[in-house]
Amino acid sequence: MKIKNKITSIALASVLGLAGAVHGHNLDINFNFAGEPGDQVSTAGTSSVGAITGAIVDRGPGIGSTAAGNSISSNGWDSLDPTEDFFSFRFDIAAGFSVDIDRLVIGTRSSGAGPGELALRYSGDGFTSDLATFTQSGTAFLNSDIALNLTELTGSVEFRVVATSDVRADGDLGITDTGTFRLVNYFSGGDTGGITFSGTAVPEPGAYAL
Repeated sequence: MKIKNKITSIALASVLGLAGAVHGHNLDINFNFAGEPGDQVSTAGTSSVGAITGAIVDRGPGIGSTAAGNSISSNGWDSLDPTEDFFSFRFDIAAGFSVDIDRLVIGTRSSGAGPGELALRYSGDGFTSDLATFTQSGTAFLNSDIALNLTELTGSVEFRVVATSDVRADGDLGITDTGTFRLVNYFSGGDTGGITFSGTAVPEPGAYAL
């Protein structure tokens, strides 16, 4: 009887452990710009879950690089071509896992002649719709806490920040080639340590087959 009870307890513990695993792991994909010069080609990210790799942020081919400490910075947004002018966040999800993304915290800043109206888009719909929009006002830093509802992402995932109009951050029309826009760490009562996508990494049940 004692042996049977012990086996039953072990089996129950295994089932509970499997259930917890299938429910997923808390996920943060972080891009920290502290100490970056601004004109670097890219900045590597980190993931709190090992199944998420290759995190990186860089520029689309239509924008240039500019120096601005603790950021990744750019100019050349005047063509308003969302297929060329963008910042790109990318990461890869290992086979056997899917990812739900429910939040993005992001810091941004434009110069007066830089883009004023921007949006977040992603590869799931070919970058055709806005997941969120935000407006730069003058040269002020903008800290945005964006709720997302993206589920069961797999494979390679990309998010882009694009300009959506010719409105400048100073309110005038006509973004100039020298107008700048940068990504910076999100601040909330202080530096939070980066731009962060948050959610859950969920293993497929087969990955934990007994």
